[in-house]
Amino acid sequence: MKEKLLLFLLFFSLLHGDSVFIKFQGNKSITERELYDIAGLHKPYFYEFYKKEPSVNAKSLTLITQTVKNFYRSRGYFHAVVTHSLKEGYAQVVVQENAPVLVSDISTLSPKEISLAIPFKNGAVFDAQKFEESKKDIKLLYADAGYCKATLYAKAWVDIDANLAYLTYQVEQGALCYFTKLSISPSETIDADIIESLLYIEEGEPFSTKSIRQSYESLYAQEGISKALINTDSHGNVTVSITENEKPIRFQAGLGVSSDEGLMALLGIKHRNLFTNLKTLGLSTRVTEIKQTIQTNFDMPLANRNSTGAEVGYSNELFLGFKEEKVFGSIFLKQRNTPYQFQESLVFDHSLTYDSQDEVLFEPGALFILSPKLEWNYDTRDNLLNPTNGHFIRTEAMGSLQSEISDATYYKYKLSVAYIMPFLPSTVALKASLGSLHLFNGGLPPSYLFYAGGMNSNRAYGYRKLGPTNENGDPIGFNSLLETTAEYRFAIYGKLRGVLFSDNTFIGKGEVPNYDKGYYSAGVGLRYITPIGPIAVDFGFDINDPTQRYAFHFHIGELF
Repeated sequence: MKEKLLLFLLFFSLLHGDSVFIKFQGNKSITERELYDIAGLHKPYFYEFYKKEPSVNAKSLTLITQTVKNFYRSRGYFHAVVTHSLKEGYAQVVVQENAPVLVSDISTLSPKEISLAIPFKNGAVFDAQKFEESKKDIKLLYADAGYCKATLYAKAWVDIDANLAYLTYQVEQGALCYFTKLSISPSETIDADIIESLLYIEEGEPFSTKSIRQSYESLYAQEGISKALINTDSHGNVTVSITENEKPIRFQAGLGVSSDEGLMALLGIKHRNLFTNLKTLGLSTRVTEIKQTIQTNFDMPLANRNSTGAEVGYSNELFLGFKEEKVFGSIFLKQRNTPYQFQESLVFDHSLTYDSQDEVLFEPGALFILSPKLEWNYDTRDNLLNPTNGHFIRTEAMGSLQSEISDATYYKYKLSVAYIMPFLPSTVALKASLGSLHLFNGGLPPSYLFYAGGMNSNRAYGYRKLGPTNENGDPIGFNSLLETTAEYRFAIYGKLRGVLFSDNTFIGKGEVPNYDKGYYSAGVGLRYITPIGPIAVDFGFDINDPTQRYAFHFHIGELF
């Protein structure tokens, strides 16, 4: 309450009197941007060159000084001294941090393991805000496990003279809670059974805030829903209500760029609640420097967390050594039970290979392939664009028998696994991908082969430029592939992050890669955190030939 009053007085004073630029000096443990934020000021980012540096009224310096001092106390610096002075043309706020309060002992008494929810180790600087957040995290941990009435007793004793803090956490978990009765209020065009199929809440199952969060995510994933509300009471009764999107038709347009595809433009239209019950129909076109696509998609939710749909489209793509026109389509049935997802599809491709620079390697002509396809995914990542914890498994298998309607007998499968774990205060991410293709009879478009190199592959190489080439220098592709990636992601300053990585690739013309020859690379990257995901720049080089084999890559979002 005191800090809010100070900020109010600061704001009032800014409206009256002359303004001066403000600078901070002496702060080491707390960034300059944090100090500007706590003072209610915005420090322009490097790309906001058109904005002026933050300024304040000279009369407000006393309030700013006290606000900064209180903030330092909340971060464990109880002996911080903050002073201010007016210089020629600007105001200076000087911080003398002095010795912080360190955590001396952490005592826990809990039926469940809670150490991962406690952000302190012995010797760490005590932070009152982190201590409050740890209490919320521990309660959430128990609530996720079904103990909605768990009681937490948490205390922090701070000895200012000795600069030591003693923390205790004691939990009484109580009895398990259960979801008892589920009540759903349908909307005008969305039935209750469709809403129920999107939920992860079932009557008689243990109460879990995780199930509630997953239900919210599932509901808001449906673009025809603009608002969802899930209420629970002390008896475990659950009521769910939704609000339909008043404007179901959505237009979409976007521009982008990546090192793999170059410039990109996107244009689309979608009806998000066609003929009721959240059925969607969309038409979109995506144009890049190497690929142009237009396609239409239809999706229909079903009961029991199932859905079905279809897509059909046309693409024209430039490969190194040939071009390909394709008319493609599929129909699918999907079963969803987070974190699992299973999908069965029937896929068709009518591919025309043309402008071939090597007609033996990339045989020109048209082929039609009709393939059943099975996919199984398991994903526990905490965030898809910027994950810090979790893992996933992705499997995909497809094939066909040569017949009057399909030009090949073949199979192709892919397997990807990844594990992301916090390594305080950083993150370690590991990934491996395996693929295999075997043609028994007939012919396949050269685009069915595996290619490596690029931002989602081995980053020492350009897009699809890894591996043996023909006389023209075009990659010949391969039938099997194993790629591994290890990343160490760490903070640098503010929203700027860094990454050290190693990408390794093994390829083969047979069903199994040749492990005698590998392509080994290493590199560094930068990430700038934004609301739509990290803006990423990577530089990779081949360990065996770093001066000749290297590449730059840029994209949005972590690669996995």
